[in-house]
Amino acid sequence: MAKGFAYRLEPLLKLRRRYEDEQKRVVAARLREISVLEQRQQVLEQEIVRQAEAMRRALGAGEVEMEHLRMSRHWMLRLRRGVLETDAALSAERALLAAERQALAEARKNTKVLERLKERRREEWWTAWQRREQAELDEMNTLRFAHVNLTEDRQSS
Repeated sequence: MAKGFAYRLEPLLKLRRRYEDEQKRVVAARLREISVLEQRQQVLEQEIVRQAEAMRRALGAGEVEMEHLRMSRHWMLRLRRGVLETDAALSAERALLAAERQALAEARKNTKVLERLKERRREEWWTAWQRREQAELDEMNTLRFAHVNLTEDRQSS
């Protein structure tokens, strides 16, 4: 039986697959971080809405202490600053994500090249193996035919 197909660049292919998997993990981690920041931003925006409604209710009731109003206003400013900081962090994370996705695409492309080459080499090996197998069968048939003819010639003489 013929030796099976062996791809001599298999170690490099494994290395590239490992690097691609690493890039996938990096992108997934970045997406999780973005998700956390988006949730934080939503919580801050909801808190701003809740605080604004509380201030309106207090103003509508006419029972507003200046100290309470000043503290509420200060809290609103801190919430808005938190939204702006979170928005800036989101922008930075998205920029990093774009670069990491580009690295992932490059890693995937490099892996795909070696996978296609491996498949091409496998097909070439299979074709060559089939040719050798057919040549051996043809040789066996030729020998069998020659043997039968030689035997018939001896019997007829």
